[in-house]
Amino acid sequence: MGLEWDEAACKPRAAAGQLTVRSDVALYPTWPFVGRTRGLIASPPCQAWSMAGRRLGLVDQPLVHAAVNDLAAGRDTRECLLAACRDHRSLLAAEPMRYLHALNTVGEPEWVALEEVPAVLPLWKQYAATLRTWGFSAWCGILTAADFGVPQTRRRAILLASRVRPAQPPLPAHTRDAEPASLFGPGRDRWVSMA
Repeated sequence: MGLEWDEAACKPRAAAGQLTVRSDVALYPTWPFVGRTRGLIASPPCQAWSMAGRRLGLVDQPLVHAAVNDLAAGRDTRECLLAACRDHRSLLAAEPMRYLHALNTVGEPEWVALEEVPAVLPLWKQYAATLRTWGFSAWCGILTAADFGVPQTRRRAILLASRVRPAQPPLPAHTRDAEPASLFGPGRDRWVSMA
């Protein structure tokens, strides 16, 4: 099940048969997921943090870190912190912690995957530290989408966490220039182009 506020983004999800609730993730309650969630994937909006924007997320970063700490402890200070943010979208990067805290009360989820622009990596490191105290193995770092067969060279901050196995980065299947097979196995394929 997915939460998405943008009507245009909901349409392809519906066409693909994915259950989607059109709602602001910051307003949607966490209780419908408690006791029913195996994994959590979150990709908060990047506009506040992106090089393509004004990057006010970086200015708001101390407030977002405070929100993550508070939410991890079960304190919802979002309204107060949001009032101090320079970009109202900045605090959405703390939203996954609200869900994680609620789910953790019943030992959920088994795994977590978070994605954002590279500027959010310090925040993902904060998440990883909290998740480790809750019994997760956690890894976070920067990955390039093209290394995994996506036809774009986007770099993304990724957090992977698991309660059931060691968290580690995926092995890249592609590289800028194709690699031949070797004694150690098949080589990686060349990056996929838009063509």
